[in-house]
Amino acid sequence: MILYRLDMLRACGLAKAMNFTSNITSLLTFIILGQVNFALGLTMGVCLMLGAYIGAHSAIRFGAKFIRPVFVTVVLILAVKLAWQAWF
Repeated sequence: MILYRLDMLRACGLAKAMNFTSNITSLLTFIILGQVNFALGLTMGVCLMLGAYIGAHSAIRFGAKFIRPVFVTVVLILAVKLAWQAWF
């Protein structure tokens, strides 16, 4: 952001566009190679949209006082899980 003098909003937008492009390219490559499980992918997509919907509405309704502890808790749980997998 500092190197290219982008504000946070433009940097996030650019990152989203770059991620979208690489994801579509990867998806097309895997489809051509026959490596896509469409049933699993569609199920995951529906669950992702449901979670995003619930998360966005929770963030708007309850605000940062609710979101921050949830976020910190999830990050700590994932850190412990990754440490456990790495060492045990």
